[in-house]
Amino acid sequence: MSVTLHTSLGNIKIEVFCDTAPRTAFNFLALCASGYYDGTTFHRNMKGFMIQGGDPTGTGKGGESIWGGAFEDEFHPDNTHDKRGQVSMANTGSNSNKSQFFIIYERQPHLNNVYTVFGKVLDGWDVLDQMERLPVEGDSAKTLTKKKNKHRPLNPPVIEGVTIHANPLADENVIYPTKDGPPQKG
Repeated sequence: MSVTLHTSLGNIKIEVFCDTAPRTAFNFLALCASGYYDGTTFHRNMKGFMIQGGDPTGTGKGGESIWGGAFEDEFHPDNTHDKRGQVSMANTGSNSNKSQFFIIYERQPHLNNVYTVFGKVLDGWDVLDQMERLPVEGDSAKTLTKKKNKHRPLNPPVIEGVTIHANPLADENVIYPTKDGPPQKG
């Protein structure tokens, strides 16, 4: 139930909530196993709020789930944005989860039951601290040739690879063949 994101700033180990967010965990772990996140950047950084990644286009507008489209939110009372290091799916509204995710820098209760929490940071707090301090483009980001993106890090951290330490879903041959159907034993 854990992975390590090997980033250009160092490693972040994450516990993945396979028991309380199983479909989201399945999607995330399958994307990790396929190398989907390798070479992607953390494209959005907001000090005191969160850092976001998981978009292969690096724009914040891309990414797909393992099913090729969006999938439903999974809310659980134990999975809340109650402390630094919680990991959630990014979305564009209800039931629009794909590949993007974010890690919060501090408690964000207003995000509860809006974004699916599917993990938490176990180790690599120093790396998360470095990420939070990264300078961003800011208000000077607007140019004639580039759309303004004031939260884009000047030097975005890169996910260089992912190590999956434990995946109980795979160990038990549990798969989610569709984005909204029941799990099956493979």
